[in-house]
Amino acid sequence: MRAIIFIAGILFIANANAQKFDCSSKIIAYQTLFKERKIAESFEIWNEVQKNCPNQSESIYTVGIQILQYKIDNATTAEAKEKLVRDVLKLYNQYNKNFPLTTPSFQADKAMVLVNNKIEAKEEIFSLLDNGFATASKSITDANAIYIYFSLLCEKFKSGDNAITSNVLLEKFTLVSSMLNQLQVSNLTKANEYRTALNAINALTKDVATCENLTNFYDKNYPSNQENSDWLTTALINLSERCSTKPIFNTIAEKLYSIKATTKSANFIALSNLQQKKFPEAIKFYNESAELQSNPVEKAKIYYLIATSLLSNDSPKSKEYLNKALTLDPQMGKAYLFLAQLYSNSADECGRTNFEKKAIYYLAAETVKKAGDVETRLKPTSDKMNNDFLKKALNQVDITAAKMTGKSFTIGFWINETITFPSK
Repeated sequence: MRAIIFIAGILFIANANAQKFDCSSKIIAYQTLFKERKIAESFEIWNEVQKNCPNQSESIYTVGIQILQYKIDNATTAEAKEKLVRDVLKLYNQYNKNFPLTTPSFQADKAMVLVNNKIEAKEEIFSLLDNGFATASKSITDANAIYIYFSLLCEKFKSGDNAITSNVLLEKFTLVSSMLNQLQVSNLTKANEYRTALNAINALTKDVATCENLTNFYDKNYPSNQENSDWLTTALINLSERCSTKPIFNTIAEKLYSIKATTKSANFIALSNLQQKKFPEAIKFYNESAELQSNPVEKAKIYYLIATSLLSNDSPKSKEYLNKALTLDPQMGKAYLFLAQLYSNSADECGRTNFEKKAIYYLAAETVKKAGDVETRLKPTSDKMNNDFLKKALNQVDITAAKMTGKSFTIGFWINETITFPSK
């Protein structure tokens, strides 16, 4: 009974102290001072709060990190700067202790505090990142953290660290590739950052992630990951860059498609069929991929690929798919370039008379100009092609002689387009 009364007394005193300190008003006070850039006053009150009310509010940590970072940025000596950086790391530990559910990536966050403040502690940074990726990889969204972690792994591998074998490096390559591919989709505002990090990581692995090594790695690890769609997708992305002709690519592509037909899984099946020269099947699955794609620009890219890779020798069909692409993405200048080339290549075939042949070149010249109009970067190419076509096209003398000034002329055959000549 005495023990119970004693504990109750302690709790009463602690509660009384908390009430006396008034955490809530103190939090508002230091936040206000920080906004006014009264850092010294803000820091003093915040320091009291984080000692007396450690689990009162997450803002104690989020704002506290900002206050300390401001002091770091204005530190006058390297020693003072590093001491403050170490205080931030301690604060992250306290943050995680009091709010573990919202701070799963705190170890990676600590590593980036060291990196961003240029503290020379490579082994410590690697250790923090390694632990962070091992325990909370799904919570890490910093593109730079992902890149730095993998670059440090590559350094250790190249230096002969026995713990980092080529197999370990490929495992981590698959992990970070998967993370960055997913983040590009889930966080579109930072998609370019993730894409840049992924390109840099691919460059780091060019000597290790060879077709042979990737094939062996994915052959070996496929059985234990064949129901993991994220792993399968990443494997296919990595293999498609280097060795989509290998049997393992087709095996994984078929498995992913069997789990769920999506625009990605259908695209991989299409690529597999394309590499096997099964062209009708490739066209079928690329069409399915387009149908399942909700983004009109991405859908247009698939139709452009079909038109230029699989149907380039079938002019009517190629034009059909180019028009589909342009309907979805009128800014796709390269589609106009290819369409103009299709027209010019068919001048002799479709033109029954010299006038008709020249009219087709006139149409090609008019079409290719649109590429430069919608995409400035294509204007030099567009202008050059336009000049080349105009050398073989109808000129004003031809149009006047044919009494077609201001009139329209329809080109038949598969082209099926009408040209309206200028009135002057």
